[in-house]
Amino acid sequence: MKVVLALTQPPLLEGGAPGKCAVALLRGLRAHGVDVRALAAVQPFAIPGEVPDDLPVELVRVVTEPAGWRARLDRLRRPRGTLGRGEFAARFRELATDADLLHLEETEAGWADEGLALPSLVHIQYLVRRDRPPGRPWTRTGRDTIELGLAERAAIRRHRYLVASSPLVAEDLRRRAPNAEVVLAPLSLDPVDYRPAPLDGPPVAGIIGTAAWPPTAAAMRRLVTQIWPRVHARLPESRLLIAGRGTEALGLRKENGVEVLGEVASAREFFQRLSLLLYPLERGSGMKVKVLEAIASGLPVVTTSAGTEGIDAGDGIVVEAEDEALALSALQILRDPTERHQRGSIARSAFELRYSPKPATAPLIDIYQRMAGL
Repeated sequence: MKVVLALTQPPLLEGGAPGKCAVALLRGLRAHGVDVRALAAVQPFAIPGEVPDDLPVELVRVVTEPAGWRARLDRLRRPRGTLGRGEFAARFRELATDADLLHLEETEAGWADEGLALPSLVHIQYLVRRDRPPGRPWTRTGRDTIELGLAERAAIRRHRYLVASSPLVAEDLRRRAPNAEVVLAPLSLDPVDYRPAPLDGPPVAGIIGTAAWPPTAAAMRRLVTQIWPRVHARLPESRLLIAGRGTEALGLRKENGVEVLGEVASAREFFQRLSLLLYPLERGSGMKVKVLEAIASGLPVVTTSAGTEGIDAGDGIVVEAEDEALALSALQILRDPTERHQRGSIARSAFELRYSPKPATAPLIDIYQRMAGL
């Protein structure tokens, strides 16, 4: 079975969340015997890095959106359609001539198959309206949200086969596209790329993420202003590390024990410094890759139901809703090294069982076979 995969960014171990998961996606498909080739867009926002040597990936540099009235009209017809035109689209069509089916990873790759007769599926990783407030349409944020929503709607309507990484997203897709076939396939990471965190030393909580994503920015503010003061007051030797692009510009209060690191060179190394991931997410859809990375690192997690959406790590993840309950759960783990290690071990075992490349991609193999009529 030959599959051509469209990626919105290169598969990188220290890239963005989709890039990290693309590494395991490709390895998982190859472990099942799929002859897969990937075409990855290198967009202006792409994080620099080297694609692992074992991955069958070709990179195409994508320029910024063209200006002018023709470009504006095209964005209305094909919202977020950058990968459906230009060099990327032309090369994707060339690769498709020797394929059995097409896999479009992420909503913004949803136009890459336009005009092609091969069966194709699109992976909807999150739901725009759950992740972003509507915003005012005359602002850039508001326009971006509207355009993302239109692109999501177009991707769902144009494709018979849809992939979701969490039950919540899958349920929404089935409601909006009752005639489509929706498969649930979790995101994955490769355990060989994540060594277990030591979990020794002083008590250190942490959070990492891109501050440009509104749910993460809101979670960081809530953590610093509402939750961490309750933890630090009861455990003065504890520390909180905040990392990620744009975090130094959030204007977070300088609370006791809080250190804002900004962008770090390696998320995997950041997790090695922590005793737990503390992630008080209030809204957002789809699997959260930072939580997946934490359990891959054998790190206990304290989060909300939104933070653990689509992820089952048993007692490796503690789920709470209120500030006080989140603080008390984090405090208990920070105080007790034994509990820390027990929960971390459970988290890592659950990750290897459910979210390593081969088991996580098994549902994709099933839908591929149906698409190809095998």
